[in-house]
Amino acid sequence: MKSFKKNGNIFSNEGGKMVFERRRFKRFDVPLDVQFKLFENPSEFLSGITKNFSREGLCFESPDIDPELFKPVELKVKLPNKDTFTHVLGDIVWKEHLENSCLAGIKFKVIAKERKSEILDFAYDLWVSKNQS
Repeated sequence: MKSFKKNGNIFSNEGGKMVFERRRFKRFDVPLDVQFKLFENPSEFLSGITKNFSREGLCFESPDIDPELFKPVELKVKLPNKDTFTHVLGDIVWKEHLENSCLAGIKFKVIAKERKSEILDFAYDLWVSKNQS
């Protein structure tokens, strides 16, 4: 999919149709383990996996959750190729229920710049290796 900017707006070509993109930054598909606490149940960490990651947020998938929109969430995202996690605070800005799981979109409020860069560099390298053909 190709995207371009025109008059400050981002457009993508999806199936021959030009689609207006609301996202300001590219999302990179990157599967990372994530643990999270929902606002509704702050005493329990649940598990999931990231689907994609960008400069402003991430999407993750987890079975059997129904998060409240626009509520805070605390996450621990496993760093690529390491056994350590980085702490993230964000808000749930969208959700989509699947057959046996739920996708949730998180907008970052707090994440260490160095760790975010480390994840984005890893995700970019994955993207480049997939698209070198």
